[in-house]
Amino acid sequence: MKSKNYTYQLTIFIFLSFLFSTEIKLGHVFADRIFNELDEVRQVSIEMEKEQRKIEIEYQNLQFELDSLLRNYEQQKMLMSDDRRAKTEATIQTKGAELERYLQSKTGPQGELIQIQERLMAPIYEKIEKAIDVVGKEEGYDYIFNGSTGLILYTIDQYDLTQKVIDKLKQMSQSENE
Repeated sequence: MKSKNYTYQLTIFIFLSFLFSTEIKLGHVFADRIFNELDEVRQVSIEMEKEQRKIEIEYQNLQFELDSLLRNYEQQKMLMSDDRRAKTEATIQTKGAELERYLQSKTGPQGELIQIQERLMAPIYEKIEKAIDVVGKEEGYDYIFNGSTGLILYTIDQYDLTQKVIDKLKQMSQSENE
């Protein structure tokens, strides 16, 4: 759905460019293909697999501890006093919660794996961005889009309307306050 929306926006943009017959030079790149071609990305993938394996092993060890605790509890619960049974059940619940926290801290949206990937990929993203900027300037492009998503990856400053929009918003706010 998003891809269709970006494609639709890009199509309108190109159509309007031709309609007003301004000479705007557009280009596109396919970021996925760039990532597939870079050795640095393959190295990051290898590093991420190693990190993931470490986490899986540690998780399996923690899971094994919890499973052992559960098996022992199931085998001995009939022989346990009520107090001992309650303490063991609390320990099992605590271990289960620790296991969940561990998994979340390692693989969750803010987890260690994501942070490692972001740290390893940051220089690659910078390198790609720099290459796109150089190609855009050298070849005289006005805009370069990601062909997969339609996102703008490069533009020349003359098309940046940010300050004009901010000024207009301030002007509109002042008019509303009067």
